[in-house]
Amino acid sequence: MSESRHLVLVTNFLPDRQESMRRFSDVLSESFSRRGWTVEQWRPEARFVRWVKNYRYGGLPKYLGYLDKFVVFPRDIRALRKRAPGGAVFHITDHSNAVYARHFRGAPLLVTCHDLLPIRCALGEFPQCRLSRSGQRYQNWILSSLKSLKTAICVSEKTKLDLQRLAGLGPSATPVIYMGLNYPYRPMPREEALALLSSLLARQRIAPGLISPADEPFLVGIGGAQWYKNRTGLISIFCELQKRPACPRKLVYVGPALDAEQLEVLARHECGSQVIHLRSVSNEELRAIYSLASALIFPSWEEGFGWPIAEAQACGCPVFTSDRAPMTEVGGSAARYLDPSDADGAADLIAAELSHAPTMRSEGLAAASRWSTDRMIDEYEQQYWTAARERATVAAAQA
Repeated sequence: MSESRHLVLVTNFLPDRQESMRRFSDVLSESFSRRGWTVEQWRPEARFVRWVKNYRYGGLPKYLGYLDKFVVFPRDIRALRKRAPGGAVFHITDHSNAVYARHFRGAPLLVTCHDLLPIRCALGEFPQCRLSRSGQRYQNWILSSLKSLKTAICVSEKTKLDLQRLAGLGPSATPVIYMGLNYPYRPMPREEALALLSSLLARQRIAPGLISPADEPFLVGIGGAQWYKNRTGLISIFCELQKRPACPRKLVYVGPALDAEQLEVLARHECGSQVIHLRSVSNEELRAIYSLASALIFPSWEEGFGWPIAEAQACGCPVFTSDRAPMTEVGGSAARYLDPSDADGAADLIAAELSHAPTMRSEGLAAASRWSTDRMIDEYEQQYWTAARERATVAAAQA
């Protein structure tokens, strides 16, 4: 088979601001370009959503986005395919866009499946997550599209099992390719990290003296406001830790503002002044935080992969996370595992294991080698060639 080495990445609608998906697509684009592939990114363009001042995923703006994504973009795909070279490989980088798969019939096509949490919400598997009727229809449409795929690459064994269970795809159709870090996280020298963190605290107007990272140990928590991130569990565990001697008395939390439930827990335990909230940080600032922190506490109920676990370990930060997949996949033997529903028990575990922090740091750094971007790209390239050869064989048989 002649190697066309032409890759088309079908990526996300930029106004939806799906940062992790954008980074993943950009890593693929940059990496394959360096390997001599010609790479294009096709995505829906913002046309109808320009009619509204502030685009958001709800109400009229959401439906205008649907017009851009599901009415206009399929027409764009048909036009673009006519100009694409023969033998081009197509990769839908986010499974929520699997609804476009039918427009690539007859071409080598792969889809990356990150997690099935919204689909499982639509199916009623999580009572705490309720979708609107239109949201349920949308997720069912995605699921029916996934069922028709020849190859869906999964980012974890947990995602693979969910996809096989819900979409009925077999093992050969659901290979696992673990994600590579989309930023070169690694331990930062202490003085450099202290300077960067001090600058960050000043920029976000954190009162001087609220935290002194140079001589005051702290824990770190990170995550959005989604229900599965279990921020209430994070705050509850931290408050319980304050009852144990020799545990860090500060928590640096990176993410959106805490909600009423979490603030109530802090008020009840009188720990509000001990939580340092950082609204957003750069990759280098996050690297500094991981490098200085005593440990990451990551008590998620569910995840598709669990990026913070891999990032923290790559920086030598001990990790305490939930004793459930895929957190156990990502953390491996280097992390320590807790019951996210038992704050008191989790605090006991963390307090006991923090004395082994040097060992955990070494184990985490060794485990982090699994998240090599080069390894991920090698495995995707192999899948691209397999898809291209299979399609060439089919085409030859039909000729």
